[in-house]
Amino acid sequence: MKIVCVENVFSDGQTYVSLRPDTSVLRNNDDFYVPHFSTNIVCGCAVLVRITRLAKCLDARFASRCYDAIGVGVTFVARDMMRKALSEGRPCEEAYTFDRSFAVSPEMKEPLLVGEGCVQMWVNDAVVQSFTIGKMLLSIDECVSRASRSLTLKTGDIVAVPMPADIAVCMGDNLRVSLDGASELNFIIK
Repeated sequence: MKIVCVENVFSDGQTYVSLRPDTSVLRNNDDFYVPHFSTNIVCGCAVLVRITRLAKCLDARFASRCYDAIGVGVTFVARDMMRKALSEGRPCEEAYTFDRSFAVSPEMKEPLLVGEGCVQMWVNDAVVQSFTIGKMLLSIDECVSRASRSLTLKTGDIVAVPMPADIAVCMGDNLRVSLDGASELNFIIK
């Protein structure tokens, strides 16, 4: 399984594809532990799509045939590590691909059961991110198509569409993410 992220969907810039290893998945609402190498962790929520069949160079109008579920996630980034890597002209993947840096909702919904697709993220009972899936600059089908142009998508892969990771979190914070009002993620930062 791989996580294919279609980045920059929420801005007017050029989209691009990045990968997260399967070791970056944080499952079952387990607590997120701040890694020892960072003192500045930020996060953002993401929309997830589970791939059910092989797809390569897929046209957007056929993309819905290749996934069966939609969920939500939270991506964590070590901002201090990213800034250091960028200032030194090095790749910055280590800032967001570390172990358990991508929380995935334990259950996903069939696309037909997703209403407006309203996604909200709370940190300690305050809404910090909110958006509607249907109002993204690129549709879910276009994101799956974009991912399949760069990589072959296989059964079990996840295509993720993350929002910019700019919400600062610290130890003791409680993160919750809902999809159409139903709580999908709820865990503690430790």
